Amino acid sequence: MLLEKANQLLAENKLKEAEFHFKALLDANPENGEALFGLGRIALRLERYDAAVYLLQRACERLPYLLEPLHALADAFNGVHSPQDALTVLEYAKSIASHNPEPHYFLAQHYLTYGELDKAYGILQQALAMGEYPVKAYILFELVQFSRFNHEQNYLNELHHFLTLTNNLRLKMVCYYALGKSYDLLDDTEQAFNYFTLANKLQSQLTTFKTNELAPFYQQIISQSDATLIDSRYKRFTGTITPVFIIGMPRSGSTLLEQMLVSHESFASLGEDASISNQVVAYIEQQTQLPYPECLSKLDQKLISTARDIYIERLKQSPHVRPYMINKLPANYQSLGLIYLLFPNAKFINIQRDYQAVAWSVFSNYFAENEPYFCSLSEFKQYYDLYQQLMSHWHSVMPDALFDLQYELLVTEPEQTLSALCEFLGVKYSNRFLEFYKSNKPVATLSKAAVRQPLTDKAKDKYKRYETAMNRLVNEPKTTQEDQQTDRGAPQGE
Repeated sequence: MLLEKANQLLAENKLKEAEFHFKALLDANPENGEALFGLGRIALRLERYDAAVYLLQRACERLPYLLEPLHALADAFNGVHSPQDALTVLEYAKSIASHNPEPHYFLAQHYLTYGELDKAYGILQQALAMGEYPVKAYILFELVQFSRFNHEQNYLNELHHFLTLTNNLRLKMVCYYALGKSYDLLDDTEQAFNYFTLANKLQSQLTTFKTNELAPFYQQIISQSDATLIDSRYKRFTGTITPVFIIGMPRSGSTLLEQMLVSHESFASLGEDASISNQVVAYIEQQTQLPYPECLSKLDQKLISTARDIYIERLKQSPHVRPYMINKLPANYQSLGLIYLLFPNAKFINIQRDYQAVAWSVFSNYFAENEPYFCSLSEFKQYYDLYQQLMSHWHSVMPDALFDLQYELLVTEPEQTLSALCEFLGVKYSNRFLEFYKSNKPVATLSKAAVRQPLTDKAKDKYKRYETAMNRLVNEPKTTQEDQQTDRGAPQGE
């Protein structure tokens, strides 16, 4: 009963309460593998990777034939930058469940992250033949992303068949995204758009708020982070490291830019690191007893110094510490004022892309997060407008710290664009920027396969095939959209 309660609390993300229950179990029985597994998962969520490795190793010793603790341990090893240890764990998991596609899928994901695409593809193909498991939806989804199929040999039949076997909303949604991508690659734009619409409609059922509810929060950021606050920063601040934040909308090219920059010896990256919001902001909120952004009004030099040290400690955890340390979490744009107070030497690269191109890319890609703006064109337009308003404010109060970089120019005029960026950052341009695709540095975003290819502008205008359909969907009343979808049912072929 106590274990069931602990797992329920963990599922509800009530980490402190769950931790209390797991520790109570462990006090009663220090060999309780399930309790160790629970504590290890909590450590993972809190990004305490060293603790997670210790706890999960102990859990795996006591639960040697369970896959979940092994997969969690692999995540922990990746968290402490030990990919070889993660690979060893994943290969062991695959060996003890050789007829189960799930460990194959996790191993393939590891290979994808580190750019070994052929290995990943081969393992996914093996897993596909192992029967009808829930993970098959994700296996098919990943195989479709490789684009290694044609009109004669593809995954359409497997996807349609799987849909007849499940009523699980999320699995159906993943299949719909895969079908949309498949029909897009086969140049059937009508079917592609129908399936992407179905996928977004299903995912929107999982959302818990509306984008317009964020508007007061954005207005508070603007009012709290006024010119007076920004001007109060310690202008003589110097540091041995220059924090660089790549910000903007999702699907705007941040992963591509990051991989280009880390090809240069002066750069290293934390990836999409959330420690500003998860640790720094959380600390300031706790100290001031005020939520963000209201807590900014209570900042003093002592609080700023301690908050700065929290982020510096995060930087030190990187396997490589370079003069320029990148954080490419796009949503960090919400915290630019705070970051600038902590690091007056910080540089912000606002990567921009044609709105229609970004909207289409968001609409046609599966995001595991269930925010409304990831699964609705009209909701995304509201989110984009909020972003534009906030970026306009940041430009007005910290113009010298911001550089606007256009994705379309990055892929069509890379040398000129990157040279201008280098001048802003104060580094020398290098031809190595354009050899980014040769790297095996880990990439875990939706662009993990694309950035393993040489620079191309093929994706620049892809949205234009769907522009009319997108505009029609945005402008239709919601009730009309729902009625038409109900009348039409599933697209042809299901």
